[in-house]
Amino acid sequence: MSKNDVVKAILAFITLIGFWFLGYGLSHFLALPASLLGLLLLFIALICLGRVPSALASVSQFCLRHLSLFFIPPLVAAWFYAKQLSDNLWLFLFAVMLSTFVSLCITSWLGQRFFGSPNQSDQQDDEG
Repeated sequence: MSKNDVVKAILAFITLIGFWFLGYGLSHFLALPASLLGLLLLFIALICLGRVPSALASVSQFCLRHLSLFFIPPLVAAWFYAKQLSDNLWLFLFAVMLSTFVSLCITSWLGQRFFGSPNQSDQQDDEG
């Protein structure tokens, strides 16, 4: 990896952090999480740019490959709330299962809406 590639990767990482900070600033005015607002701003910027820079794509892929490492701090922090979690364990489990079920339903509905169901494409091939 050349020195130029390292500089581009560092700038791409700073870009990701910068959009998170923009989202953080915007979250004071909108009732949405800073990370979500930062992703929306990044999405709009990439649409305006018309492409994803290669350095940004490679840094993003690296972060996605190592996404499990980003869950370590919340898991360690949850250890400090073990007493509160154990007091409300059934409520916590119900909330996790309900939110997972709702997320799966919405995601599958959106997937069918945007990409069409596999059965629908088979029917169109048979008719045409």
